Amino acid sequence: MNKQILENIMTEYNKKRLRAAHNADVKKEKLYENIPELKDADDAIKLLSIRLSKLFLSRPDNLNEEVLKLKEEIDRLKKNKTDIYTKYNLAEDYLDIEYECKKCNDTGYYDDGKKCSCLNKQIISSLYSMSNMECMLGKENFDTFDINVFSNEAYKNEKLTPRQNMYYILEISEDFCSNFHDSNMNLLLYGSTGLGKTFMCNCIAKALINREISVLYQTSFSLFEIVENHKFNKQNESEENLINYNMIFECELLIIDDLGTEVSNSFTNAELFNIINERLINNKRIIISTNLSLEQLRDTYSDRITSRIFNNFVPLKFYGDDLRYKN
Repeated sequence: MNKQILENIMTEYNKKRLRAAHNADVKKEKLYENIPELKDADDAIKLLSIRLSKLFLSRPDNLNEEVLKLKEEIDRLKKNKTDIYTKYNLAEDYLDIEYECKKCNDTGYYDDGKKCSCLNKQIISSLYSMSNMECMLGKENFDTFDINVFSNEAYKNEKLTPRQNMYYILEISEDFCSNFHDSNMNLLLYGSTGLGKTFMCNCIAKALINREISVLYQTSFSLFEIVENHKFNKQNESEENLINYNMIFECELLIIDDLGTEVSNSFTNAELFNIINERLINNKRIIISTNLSLEQLRDTYSDRITSRIFNNFVPLKFYGDDLRYKN
């Protein structure tokens, strides 16, 4: 993501705030038309507040006495306003500006510069628009999922047929989406190539993005490329790479596709553990898909990584004939 796109996002936030302020002004004018005494009270409070400020600037000899009188009058008018609100059955915050995001008041940030989840969603949406992911998710989703492409014949020593197994996987995946905020489920999709793992990841991603849940979808190779650029190329790091790196830890769902296709070494092992561990600690969901078997995962990655995966992920095994040859 380049600087211009980020500026465009912030411009939209400015428009939101201006629109919210305008709507609040329109609402206030209508209220004043219907309840003139409320406008009179607000105007009187403004005038008294100005007089109070001028007193502090001029500092007359009887400053304390005059300040006390003005404050008492302002308090009386405020009580009068409260009575008016009660009389007309209005909430005390009736004239407050109504922002789309209550957390950041449509600024994109809260608590001294922390990035709001609504901004993360806008950023991820822009990242998808710049890639082919948006097109892919439009085609691969639960609505286009066809259970009939999976064989209903017994497969090797498996208890369920591939189709029966996919019914189970589909049920778990849809439950993952439906109860996303109410469970701590993470998913491990494993099995040979061409069995629908990536398709299922796309289905889940599409369903959650439609609910405005922030999803970062990266292949294993791309994921570690982002991490490597951030760690070893900070001076020349692009805005897009920095945003992607932060999203690895901040997004609500991280999908790591094709784990095992990256170059496995001490660096990738350490960073993979860091990513999984940090997200588990912060109760953020993860989906991992891999062509490796559970035994191969154990042989490829450190005990710390496999321990986190085997103890915190629901394993979903994909098996059957390669669907790419069928198609």
